[in-house]
Amino acid sequence: MEIKKTISKNGIYKKFLLILSIMLSFIILSILGIWLLPAGSQVFIYQMVLGIAILTLLLISGLLITTIFAVVQLWQDKEIPSFLRKLLQLAMGVLYPFMIYIGKCLKFNKDTVRRVYTDLNNKLILSMEYKIRGEEILILTPHCIQKSFCPHKITNDINNCKRCGKCNVEGILELKEKYGVQFSIVTGGTLARKRISDMRPKAIIAIACERDLVSGLMDVKQIPVVAVINQRPEGPCVNTLVDLKEVEKAIQHFIKE
Repeated sequence: MEIKKTISKNGIYKKFLLILSIMLSFIILSILGIWLLPAGSQVFIYQMVLGIAILTLLLISGLLITTIFAVVQLWQDKEIPSFLRKLLQLAMGVLYPFMIYIGKCLKFNKDTVRRVYTDLNNKLILSMEYKIRGEEILILTPHCIQKSFCPHKITNDINNCKRCGKCNVEGILELKEKYGVQFSIVTGGTLARKRISDMRPKAIIAIACERDLVSGLMDVKQIPVVAVINQRPEGPCVNTLVDLKEVEKAIQHFIKE
């Protein structure tokens, strides 16, 4: 099983790097194309516009080359300097929409890019040290983690859970009690943002699908977030599961000893 996961992760990273390489190739070709444009009658204006365009494209090329280097290093579980971490976080936010578009043109599943995005985020967060108290850590999960047939309303009060063991809510409640963390189940992004605003955590462990995790990571810039992709054996948004060991590992990374 571990070998299959490694092969799968290698595959999505290769696709991710292919998209970045295509973007870099396009920028380089654009620079060459602009450089070879014939000069008009207004030579000074032409040179100024040409210089600005080429400088902009060179900066984007530099960002792409740096991003590719950082992604390869993190893919191989190697350390990268702090300035490169910040640059990668910036680059991912800027380049993400273009990567999704190119991936779509290549017939790649959007979750390919999203999975690498969340994995890179986690590698960056887990490479840094934190000393945070349990009560300052918030576990956020979507309501689909609760079984669809369960009659108990737990989005407003998780203590309504009867701990029958048929879903992962009981397991997360046990982690909540063990480490003293906060735990909230939300019905969507708007409620998630409200809970974050109300609870003011210093670290978040977010459990959701790839799309919602990336959206959340883009919304929450100032708080470290470990993104845990849920398991969907019955399809999206129904009776989802989560690897509790992964959640506990994230808690242990953040928590103050």
